[in-house]
Amino acid sequence: MNIALIGATGRTGRLVAEKLHRAGIPFRALLRDEAQRAHFESLGGSPVIVDLTQDFCAALAGVNTVIFAAGSAESEGAEQERQIDRDAIIKAVDCAKQHGADRFIVVSTLLAYAPESAPDALRHYAQMKRASDDYLIGSGLDYLVLRPATLTMEPGTGKIEIVADAQSARAPVAREDVAMSRSKRSGSALSTRSLDLLVAANRSTTRWPRFIDVARCSCQIVAP
Repeated sequence: MNIALIGATGRTGRLVAEKLHRAGIPFRALLRDEAQRAHFESLGGSPVIVDLTQDFCAALAGVNTVIFAAGSAESEGAEQERQIDRDAIIKAVDCAKQHGADRFIVVSTLLAYAPESAPDALRHYAQMKRASDDYLIGSGLDYLVLRPATLTMEPGTGKIEIVADAQSARAPVAREDVAMSRSKRSGSALSTRSLDLLVAANRSTTRWPRFIDVARCSCQIVAP
């Protein structure tokens, strides 16, 4: 299995990398900082230095699963939100298809469920996330869109709640729990609940890699 982890140096991305390492799953870590190379090599990753605002297609050659955990920082403004939270994801989806990948996982935000209801300061961010979510959903790739509420660095509980009514889900979610989300190895039914997260997924759940396990989650299924 060939996995590309985009945004490996972010807080959620680092946790995903650690989970992959513990599971003995090799991965390609897309980094923007050469100084982080040694850390990800120690986790069994194969680092590639990229700039998500430039052409990074070559970094996805030979992978069949892409995990996009990058995101703009709150202080970076609308231009970075356009470049990272919308354009880079759209570019990654196109590149994944170009190189024959068939699975794409993105960490989005619960605000993307209804951007028009987001607080003024976060509305543009939510709109960019929703635009890239919709692009992925319509791409033809097998996809998983994780839309957590407020993310924290608290220890994970090992459980997540998947809600159909995103407006009712406002409790914080541990990044570790998002990183631990794993796909069910067989069947398409997704059941149980426990922390706030909205997931959009297509129906090809049997092909997901074993580190994404949504077998214990009750989800909203959004098929293209």
